[in-house]
Amino acid sequence: MSDAAFSIAELLADPDAGLERIRNHGPVVPMDMGLMVVEYEALRDALGDARLKPNFADFLTQLGVTSGPFFDWMSMSPLNMDGAEHRAWRQLMKKTFTPKSVEQTRPFVKSQSEELADALASLGHCDFVDAYARRLPSLGLCELIGVPPEDRDRFCGWADTIGLGFNLLMAAQEIDKIDDAITHLLDYAGQLVEKRLADPRDDFVTRLAQAASEEGVDAGLVRGSVAGLVFAGHETTKNQLGWMIAVLAEIPNEWNGVAKDPSRARDMIEELLRFRAAVTSLGRTAIEDLEIAGQPIPKGSRIIGSLATANRDRKAFPNPDEFDPEANKKNAQMAFGHGAHFCLGAALARLELQESLVALSARIECPKVEEGATWLPPIGINGPLTLPIRFAARSPA
Repeated sequence: MSDAAFSIAELLADPDAGLERIRNHGPVVPMDMGLMVVEYEALRDALGDARLKPNFADFLTQLGVTSGPFFDWMSMSPLNMDGAEHRAWRQLMKKTFTPKSVEQTRPFVKSQSEELADALASLGHCDFVDAYARRLPSLGLCELIGVPPEDRDRFCGWADTIGLGFNLLMAAQEIDKIDDAITHLLDYAGQLVEKRLADPRDDFVTRLAQAASEEGVDAGLVRGSVAGLVFAGHETTKNQLGWMIAVLAEIPNEWNGVAKDPSRARDMIEELLRFRAAVTSLGRTAIEDLEIAGQPIPKGSRIIGSLATANRDRKAFPNPDEFDPEANKKNAQMAFGHGAHFCLGAALARLELQESLVALSARIECPKVEEGATWLPPIGINGPLTLPIRFAARSPA
């Protein structure tokens, strides 16, 4: 492992070229913010290693955020848990947030996707983020959780703001807004949990609140878990929907292929998640001395797991730098992480992306991205802030 460090500034200046240089430098590469694990197998091993602990609160401290509602929430969040505490939380969630319960939302997500796509198709041009990407994820999550329709716009706004806390360059400068949003979201989630305990319904919050009460789980953790699902499911899927349009706008044959055969959407979305995942990296801290891909990792080392480079590893994917659903099916993409912290909402995200691609490709010709798109910095959660597109409505078959 070379002593020469790559810098975050290099990635910000030219993300794709910077990641390509890092990717060619070895399985573990020294960066100015820690050691970056860049290869597919090395990262799978690292994310499955109990000696590497999630470190989001440590990440915030590096940025100068050391207290306040967002810092406190993240410090106790499942994203920052490990060991027996995290396993107990996952077991609780598995009882309530099941693949079956997620799949039961498919008819609702399908109808909402079609409704939003119908409205978009009549416009001819729009900002895709505002017209579609920021609307659909919160609808699906709120339906699953049991949030009343009249409150869903507020949830969407809070989630948009909290998402800034997961971006390296924006967390510290926007922390007052982020603190305000998480305070409101946690208060609302707490009230919703209390209502469901008093007046149970057939929804996720009721099942979670009842299971937690039976097992003596702290009410603050239940409230924080509800808020976390709302945020995580909204922000990541919103950005991934933006990438879906930005990527496929350059590949009309793939877009039109789904319009002709909607069953292709599943493989297309898996390749999208590999080719351009909204979540670019995950952080860990070594709690013991260990090795990753033969490289010594001293206790206390900060580890950056690069999902972006692992998903472009030539040893794992035959055609890594091209959007090629067939060639790159050899290994599972890593957009949702791996190991004990594999994304709990992966099934819902896949469902929403698949139904969106089917609904949109059936109603509009392949869109063109116009000038003026703006983007989150390519660190942490990445995607378009605005994405102006122009398109023609499809003629009826």
